[in-house]
Amino acid sequence: MMKYLIKLIIILLVFPVMVYAQSEQKPKYAPGKEKHRNKTDEIGQKQGVWKYYNSGGELIHEIEYVNDVRHGVSKRFYPYSKIMEETEYQNGVKEGTYVRYFYSGSVKQEGEYLEGKKHGTWTKYFESGEVQAETPYKMGNRDGVWKIYNRKGVQISTVTYKDGVDVAAVAASKAEEDKKKEAAKKKDGAKAPAAPGTAPAPGTTPPPPAATPTPNPK
Repeated sequence: MMKYLIKLIIILLVFPVMVYAQSEQKPKYAPGKEKHRNKTDEIGQKQGVWKYYNSGGELIHEIEYVNDVRHGVSKRFYPYSKIMEETEYQNGVKEGTYVRYFYSGSVKQEGEYLEGKKHGTWTKYFESGEVQAETPYKMGNRDGVWKIYNRKGVQISTVTYKDGVDVAAVAASKAEEDKKKEAAKKKDGAKAPAAPGTAPAPGTTPPPPAATPTPNPK
């Protein structure tokens, strides 16, 4: 009986440690030579860098976690573990630098996130390294002068935005609307009868003069 109680006490003391101890596991589908281990804490939350592989054993994601939430740099990969993009997170929200790469490794696009939204000037490149576009944002909205370049570095177009709206397009739309209103106003004015004693409207034929009555001879 005493031996049974001792064994029971040992099991009760050891079991919680086994349940709540940190765990490490090799990433699913990882190749045999992979030494990295994905870690969870005592309550099963992801901690540190986790690697993810596809069923072919190729690395596709590398994500930093703090308490099961993305925090730090998350990476995506092309085949053969070539870096595709890097995104910074703070407490699960995109915050900080974003960089996307060509398969060759040269930068394709870069910019900043603020509170999960594009903010500041984002720059896009040709694979040869020349700037292809400069596109400013303000809290996710297009805001400022967008510039587009050809491969020789010559600026080929610009568009100005304000709070996500194309300023020139709005101005053109307003001008067209004003033009239509003015045309409608002139049309209505031409149809209205002229007041007595007023000159006829330009382009209209004046009415014939009233006939003078002939006096009757006595």
